Amino acid sequence: MLLKKIINIILCFLIFAFLTTTALLINFFTNNNRQTIYATPIKTLEKELEYSETLNKVITLTQQNKFEEAINTLDFVNAKDFLLLKNSNSIYAKLIKEYKKILVSTANSYYQNKEYTLALNLLNSKHKYYINDETINDLIKLNKAEIQNSSLVEYKGEIEHLYTHCLLAYPEIALNPKNSLSKELDNNYITPTEFKNILNELYAKNYILININSIYTTDNNNVVKQKLMLPPDKKPIIFSFDDVSYESKKQSKGMVDKIILDRNGNIATYTSKKSIQDRVTYNNEFVTIMESFIKEHPDFSFNGARGIICLNGYDGILGYRTQRTNATSRFEIKKALQVVNKLKNLGWEFASHGYGKSGMNSLSDMEFAKEISYFENEVIPIIGKTSVYMYQNNEPEIFVNGNYTNKQKMLNDAGFKLFCKTDDKTSLSTISNSTNSILLMNRKPLDGFSLRNKSYDYAHLFNCELVFDHTNRTIPYNNKNN
Repeated sequence: MLLKKIINIILCFLIFAFLTTTALLINFFTNNNRQTIYATPIKTLEKELEYSETLNKVITLTQQNKFEEAINTLDFVNAKDFLLLKNSNSIYAKLIKEYKKILVSTANSYYQNKEYTLALNLLNSKHKYYINDETINDLIKLNKAEIQNSSLVEYKGEIEHLYTHCLLAYPEIALNPKNSLSKELDNNYITPTEFKNILNELYAKNYILININSIYTTDNNNVVKQKLMLPPDKKPIIFSFDDVSYESKKQSKGMVDKIILDRNGNIATYTSKKSIQDRVTYNNEFVTIMESFIKEHPDFSFNGARGIICLNGYDGILGYRTQRTNATSRFEIKKALQVVNKLKNLGWEFASHGYGKSGMNSLSDMEFAKEISYFENEVIPIIGKTSVYMYQNNEPEIFVNGNYTNKQKMLNDAGFKLFCKTDDKTSLSTISNSTNSILLMNRKPLDGFSLRNKSYDYAHLFNCELVFDHTNRTIPYNNKNN
């Protein structure tokens, strides 16, 4: 008898547990099919009806051409109803189109009255409806810049300019003693690790990237230094990158082959001799590293500044064989243009580094005139006009007995205004004669030789021993004058 009672109790308990679990599961799956569940079924129904009424109000106001009131009401529509309206109702398209006119007009009115914060707040509040709209995005940038500029102070110190080359993307190959170019690459280039370390050091010391074209203006034939306004306590830095052609003779020697756009239209690098999964990369060249760093530290870039890509032309640009002597140059130019346009949209600038590898001093006047013409005809159509020229090799004579040398005059006549030469001393000076003036800027090299031998000259920027790639360099830091 007792056993039967115990069995009945257990059965009752199991039945109760089963029914309870079933009820809970039904409730769980039912509730998860709703976007919002409130305290009681009645309150849930009331809320759903409220949203439905809100959506209907948006539609009615739009039909009555009350676009501002309609979009303000749309702000309170729930996500489910918003998607319903956006995906299946032409009312939404009409509302967004017509309200944009009001938004732009109001924002412009605020801007004209110098009420930049009001304009920015309004634009940001409606930005979710215009995420990819260039007009709205440009207005946001414009008002942000004005707000930023109102707190800027004049910078009166020296402007630092650093330059390097394409990075040793694969230092285990580039610096291997078996590589025929290893000594040259060790002396004249830096690794991705060193570049990343340098960026971190500069950022920690309050340096900020500026656009090289912001430091001067032109007045007739004269180039004039421009007053530089920066955020308080920030110091300007300019980066330039020479010989970005990925010349044929250096392929498979430890660098990437070219700069590309990936399937999503983003900047990447490509190296053909790597395995399929490793051919496209994003962390071993100056362009992609700089973009990643600015994404993480947007305040490192002032007004969207990036670096200056300095090009030759004799073996193409950016890894594309665009030179006139290449039979497939038309195809290569088309691909290069896509990359150049993307880089310019990101904020990168371009400069001339001559056409060939011979410096001005080793060429006759006629030979140099040809090189200027080759660059004008082959490179400028791809990158657009530039007024910045980076000298090569041994520094040329620029000014003799009060006059420009013949070669310098050719460069001036070609439209170049700002000229940069290699020097460990920071300087920006004006050179002029009776008819016009140019600017001459010094820039410091970043390479293995400088890191080992110029620690004193670079101490205010970074600690050379700390940024040095001790892991990948086969010649140690304390081996000077290599």
